[in-house]
Amino acid sequence: MPTKLARLRLFFDPEYEDLLIGLLYLHTPWGWQDEGLQDGQRLLTIHCDRPEQCAIIQTVLQEACPNLKTRMDSVEDVDWASAWKKYFTPIPIGTRFIVLPSWLAQEPQTAEPIIIEPKMAFGTGHHQTTALCLHALDDLAAQGVIHPQQSFLDLGTGSGILSIAAVKLGLKGLGLDIDPVAIDNALENAALNAIHAELSLEVGSIDHLDASQHFDLILANILANPLMDMAEDIVSHLARPGVLVLSGILTDQAQGVAEAYIALGLPEPEIAQAEEWARLVFRV
Repeated sequence: MPTKLARLRLFFDPEYEDLLIGLLYLHTPWGWQDEGLQDGQRLLTIHCDRPEQCAIIQTVLQEACPNLKTRMDSVEDVDWASAWKKYFTPIPIGTRFIVLPSWLAQEPQTAEPIIIEPKMAFGTGHHQTTALCLHALDDLAAQGVIHPQQSFLDLGTGSGILSIAAVKLGLKGLGLDIDPVAIDNALENAALNAIHAELSLEVGSIDHLDASQHFDLILANILANPLMDMAEDIVSHLARPGVLVLSGILTDQAQGVAEAYIALGLPEPEIAQAEEWARLVFRV
């Protein structure tokens, strides 16, 4: 039976391409269609499985680029489920994890499975920023820096993939996201991984927390500007000793983000890169 997809079309001047493409890498990791130039403007098309997902992307992009013109409608797609299954293949992460779509959850694995029900707006492990954060967790656990019974905060949890990985390492914590649809997806994934007791998932951001709450590990895979805007609040909730992992940062933004946190008393971070993306790890 045909499935309705929401379609968001973006019209913009070529000079805004780098800005918009950087945002699309974070918010549409499943990809988009480049339709070239039309009447002197670039045209990109995004498809989402829910209209509200397109609306969220539309809002984020228009806030960053006020001159952006958009059109949203719906189209038929007759084989959407099969397309998902073709795209979302298992992803080994380091020596410890393998990210699996739900339809492969019963197959034997040689690494700790993180089972994800793919949704169009959230992390699946395919995007470099998610993979960088998962590699950081793998490395920190191997080094004994993070260990069972510690607490964590996953800020901008999306699919919950980083929270699930942290729980599978023995930590207990809280995942926050300002998008209720993301929290619904994260709850679904927590159930698939049978980790309800060790993970709380709530709608909100850093200001959702009580001033007395501190975490041994904070993960924040969002964008450079919000990371800098929230730096003081994030640092105030980091336990001492503690570890802070930041990503969603383009490589040319990494130094600026690092300086914002160093100014608050954190040491120089360890910086890792994958393609145009960076990850910062602060050990306090």
